[in-house]
Amino acid sequence: MDWLRKRAARLGAEFRNASLAKSLFFYMAAGAVAGMLLWILSRNLCGSWFRVFTGEKLRENLILSWKIANEGKAAIHFLWFWYWYGLYPCLAVCCTAAGGMFLRKKIYPALKAVQDALGCIGAGDYGREIAYLEGDEMGGLCRSFEQLRRKLVKEKRSRWMDQESQRRINAAFAHDIRTPLTVLSGCTEFLQKYVPEGKVSEEKLLEKLAVMHHQEQRILELSKTMTQLHRQEAREVAGAWLEGRIFAQRLGTAARELAAEKKKTCSIAAQGIEGSFFADGGLIEEVFDNLVSNALRYAQNGISVAFVRNREEFLIYVQDDGMGFSHRALRYGTDPYYSEDKEGGGHFGLGLFISRMLCEKHGGTLKLVNSIDGGGIAAAAFLVGG
Repeated sequence: MDWLRKRAARLGAEFRNASLAKSLFFYMAAGAVAGMLLWILSRNLCGSWFRVFTGEKLRENLILSWKIANEGKAAIHFLWFWYWYGLYPCLAVCCTAAGGMFLRKKIYPALKAVQDALGCIGAGDYGREIAYLEGDEMGGLCRSFEQLRRKLVKEKRSRWMDQESQRRINAAFAHDIRTPLTVLSGCTEFLQKYVPEGKVSEEKLLEKLAVMHHQEQRILELSKTMTQLHRQEAREVAGAWLEGRIFAQRLGTAARELAAEKKKTCSIAAQGIEGSFFADGGLIEEVFDNLVSNALRYAQNGISVAFVRNREEFLIYVQDDGMGFSHRALRYGTDPYYSEDKEGGGHFGLGLFISRMLCEKHGGTLKLVNSIDGGGIAAAAFLVGG
């Protein structure tokens, strides 16, 4: 009996996943068979009742039975008509019912799923999935709409992340520019108040001007960073085919040269990088240079670099042997203008935020963790093709 149930389940699955044309043919054929069976059953009943009313058999002579029926009552006339021509109304009724069942089973559920999902999207709810799992054309239509919904969700999330990132940048810029503006305002008020009265010595005046000049330089540097951030935000990913081993060797050579300048060591490891992949090599190199430079800044003796190819991802791990990240840096280290130097030393500032932004443009992420052996690890992931 198990094989029979398995066979029935397999046939049911094949029927559910059949094309609309095959399904419609099956429903119409089933309707036609049901119509013929209904007509045969009703025909026998009509013959029996005709014989009861008239004493004659309908099937023996069409013309004779017509004369008898025409001379009799309307019921006898109807029995004669249904006996000889009832097949056509039976086929019409059963095929119409089969067509209605085809619409209810194969068309309406998919249309309702799409309509409900579109209604939710129109109301601003993008989380409603289009759950229609059949393998026919309507299932394909629902899957296409589901892909469109997921794309809309991805784009909406991307826009939200861009807006949130811009909000954080603006908030950080406003926070950092507040100090130089406050200092400039205080110096200006001091000079406006005491210079006309002749109470400011030349030495004091030069001191105040030096302070004001320093704060002006800080504001200029902040404006340059804003320009750099906007330039990176507008940057487009330009992919090209890269040979994995050659590309990793080029990155490793650059890391060793940077380490040699700092008189520190650099070890390189690679895993699964054979073959080629499609990616923006310039963007990856820029992120890699930022990570290596920051790691060398806080390393005591040297750094370790690892390249890993994991299916559709190209991963870069840069580890230093320094003190590692603080709890605050692990959480906010990739935010704009974040720096632990204000607290007495530590990792990173604007470079990590730019690196994270470039990783996200390439479909990846940038994460900060601490090694169990000591030191900090920056892990960059890039979505690649091939």
